[in-house]
Amino acid sequence: MWKVRILLLTFCLIFLLSCKDKRSFTVARIKDAAKLATTETVIEKVVIGNKTRKVLKIFTLGEARFVCFSEARIKSGIDLKKLTKDDVKINGKQIELQLPPVEVINFSYPFEKFRIDSTLLDNGFWVSINVTDMEEFFRMAELDIRAQLPYMGLVETTENKTRQMMEVLLRSIGYEDIYITFHKSTQLIPKVNLNGQEP
Repeated sequence: MWKVRILLLTFCLIFLLSCKDKRSFTVARIKDAAKLATTETVIEKVVIGNKTRKVLKIFTLGEARFVCFSEARIKSGIDLKKLTKDDVKINGKQIELQLPPVEVINFSYPFEKFRIDSTLLDNGFWVSINVTDMEEFFRMAELDIRAQLPYMGLVETTENKTRQMMEVLLRSIGYEDIYITFHKSTQLIPKVNLNGQEP
C-alpha cells in the first residue's frame, strides 16, 4: 500500500511541476512579445489662433489671425512586462489571460511637422503674431489633443490588435480555448498642467 501512495505522490509532484513549467514558459513567451503589442496613430490638427489689441478693454485697435497645420504621433500599447502569474490561468489546453491596461507609450508633437499657412496669416497694423504667441497656440493644441485621446478609439484599437496577436501566439504553443480580457485604467496618458509641466 505504501508503494502505491509513493507512486501517486510522485505522479502528483510531476503533474504540479509540469503545470508550473508550462505556466512559466507561457508567461515568458507572452512577455517576449511586448514590443509587438503596440499601435501607432497619426493625428492631424489645424491650429487656429487669434490675437487682438484693445484700448481700455473696450475698443479694438486691431486683430491678427494665425493658421497652422500640425501632426501628432501617438504610440499606444500594453506593457506585457507587468503581467503577473495571477493574470494567467491554465487548464489543459484552455488559457485565460487578463492583460495590463492600454497606455500611451510615446506622445510626439514634432515642430518639423508644423506647416504655417502664410496665405491665412493676417497681421494687423496695431497687432501681430510673434513666436511667443505661436508657442502658446501649439501648447494649447497639444493639451487639447491629449484631452481627446480617450475618445479617439486608441484603447479599443490597441486591445483588438493585442488580442489577435496573442491568439496567434498562444495557438502556436498548443492552446485551443483562449480567453483574453484587459485591466482598465482611469488614465490613458499622464496629464500636464497649463505650464506644460508634469503634475
